Amino acid sequence: MSEHLCLNELAGVIRDVNRANGWNVTQATEWLDRYKIPAVLALIHSEASEALEAFRHDELEHFKEELIDILIRVLDLAGAFDFDLDAAILAKIDTNRHRGFHHGGKRI
Repeated sequence: MSEHLCLNELAGVIRDVNRANGWNVTQATEWLDRYKIPAVLALIHSEASEALEAFRHDELEHFKEELIDILIRVLDLAGAFDFDLDAAILAKIDTNRHRGFHHGGKRI
């Protein structure tokens, strides 16, 4: 495995590891399944909640680990749909670059 993988390659590696470990990775055909995608999104949300708890307890290493868990779950899910993740993230960054200062103006 290369030290510097693009997101597309990284998603493939993650999916291969998950398959090898017996996980049921999402397939593109499951887009129409009313439960699979929401279940995976709920798992992403649970990782974010774990990151929040690590932050609240001032556990920086645990916080980092949970952020990586979020990324792994997102890339695993995105990898099911054969997105060009690298192009998509660069396009989204460009969109955000042109949104202006404090786009949306919402309060936290």
